[in-house]
Formats: sequence, structure tokens, C-alpha cells
Amino acid sequence: MKKMSNEIMMLQYRIKRYQAMGNGTMCQILNGKLQKLLVKQ
Repeated sequence: MKKMSNEIMMLQYRIKRYQAMGNGTMCQILNGKLQKLLVKQ
């Protein structure tokens, strides 16, 4: 459970960083991975 939440936090952080850089494509890819993790919980 702890590992899963760490992974989710890391993905959310990376999504924010890519948004700040204006990289929309990478944001979409990471958002997809994030959604899959949230569904697994």
C-alpha cells in the first residue's frame, strides 16, 4: 500500500513538472498511468 501511494505521489509530481514545462504529450501519458494505478487501489 505504501509503495502504491509513493508511486502515485511521484506520478502527480512528474505531471506537474511536465505541465510547468508545457509538455502536454508527456502529461497525457503520465495521467494514463496514474489513472490505471488509482483504479487498481
